[in-house]
Amino acid sequence: MRPPPPLRLEPRASRVGRLLVAAGSVATAALVGSLPLTAACKLGAGAAVAGATLAGIRACAGRGVPALLLVGVDRRIVVWRRDGRSKAGAILDSTYVGARLTSIVWRPDEPGGGWRIVLPPRTLLLLADSLPPEDFRQLRVVLRYGRPPAPGPGTSGVAAS
Repeated sequence: MRPPPPLRLEPRASRVGRLLVAAGSVATAALVGSLPLTAACKLGAGAAVAGATLAGIRACAGRGVPALLLVGVDRRIVVWRRDGRSKAGAILDSTYVGARLTSIVWRPDEPGGGWRIVLPPRTLLLLADSLPPEDFRQLRVVLRYGRPPAPGPGTSGVAAS
């Protein structure tokens, strides 16, 4: 029996994501402003909050949103960036699937020897308004019930250590 084709998703910028990042940034800036710190510390913390705000908005609603996602039931993913480059990888078990929010945690298939283990996995945050409702439902089903392929007949199925 052949596995179904991978799910093809084209996420778009999330308004809710923008609002959440902006609200969190305003709250953090207000907290930093109310702390008894020197002006230099407040300025440094304000710059850090501004940088985190820009990075968060870029990830949710800017160029950080992938142009195309291919998600297979074998827990494989291909992420196409807006500049045309793509990376394939494996979806990890720490992926969260909820009714309004899905965070896909994945590790690219990059050769790198031992550094591959040290580098942190990548995360894609998808809110319900970034995909059409039917696509978001299909993504949740694939992520919840998809399984990695079974090991071949010549392997024990146990990860090498």
